[in-house]
Amino acid sequence: MSAQAITATPLNRVSLPEHAGLPIADRPLHQSDDFSPLVWLVGAHGGAGTTTLAHTIAPFGDAGQQWPAADEYPWTVIVARTTREGIEAAHDAALQAQAGKCGDCKVLGVILVADTPGKVPKTVEQRITVLERVVPTIWSVEYHGGWRSSLIDELPSWSPLDEEPEPVERKWWQKKKTEDTAEIIPPAVQEIAEELIDRAREAHKHL
Repeated sequence: MSAQAITATPLNRVSLPEHAGLPIADRPLHQSDDFSPLVWLVGAHGGAGTTTLAHTIAPFGDAGQQWPAADEYPWTVIVARTTREGIEAAHDAALQAQAGKCGDCKVLGVILVADTPGKVPKTVEQRITVLERVVPTIWSVEYHGGWRSSLIDELPSWSPLDEEPEPVERKWWQKKKTEDTAEIIPPAVQEIAEELIDRAREAHKHL
């Protein structure tokens, strides 16, 4: 698992059809007494990966396919799979936010989660290039096979307050490839989380 951040400037402004985009929540999504999520993951479509990422990254919230406009923090990241349909959906959501039609939510960027190992098709790459023109940053998360065969509750969770975990000593026959195991937080996902937390905190100073 690895990640790559792509920053595109300046952003193009494009008009959005009246009824396009995602619904806006009319009540807070965060209902517990715990700390409110600092960053919300907004799924551009079903199966984008928001639930897995929100479990894995503790300060993030799973907004599903809606804008968390009634919650305490406005910082959001659009999440989509690297399919043609996924990129198109992310593009529509980004245009909706750019047009100011997502309540008070602020988009920090897009996380694209690979749906299969290997390179994306050229047609999908072309649509990603179009998406780059309307969002501040795109983070790409490669395919992680260990997550596919695990239940959400079986996956580890990371917080910036966590201490560095002690390495587990294994015999050579017990060792597994890091990219195929669900026992650890992929370093690339942690890097994305740290960058987004820093951005959200910095942006919050200027509200």
